[in-house]
Amino acid sequence: MNYSEKEHSLQMTSRIFIDDLNNLLSKRYGIVSHFETKDQHPMAMKYIEEYFQKKFQLKINGEALEYQILGQKRDTDMVVFFLEAKGVYFTDTQELEVYNALLTDLFDDQQNVVHLKIKGQKKSFLLMKDKASGLLKLD
Repeated sequence: MNYSEKEHSLQMTSRIFIDDLNNLLSKRYGIVSHFETKDQHPMAMKYIEEYFQKKFQLKINGEALEYQILGQKRDTDMVVFFLEAKGVYFTDTQELEVYNALLTDLFDDQQNVVHLKIKGQKKSFLLMKDKASGLLKLD
């Protein structure tokens, strides 16, 4: 996750194994998705976007920050999703909270690594089912 001061946006990527996405879409939404193939289910991306909105959330000083999935690309056995939150302005006294519970509802041992780079500060979080949020205080 990188902050672009020039564009006032948070630019993010999320990497998820294709098998896990297909498993998610089958168990949670009851579809055989064939994600990232020519036979991809027409509702697959809509369900993925819905899932992201529930399981991946951002807050600045406690206020929800909206983002969009700009697109995705296949990278061998994974899909890389490109996300962006626009209109983001950081001051020196702000906090960014990241909630990432992606796939924790399917896998009890799921671990999500979050790397943040904002205004010269770098921080990483290891988020899990029982600790799905991390906080970066800008100073």
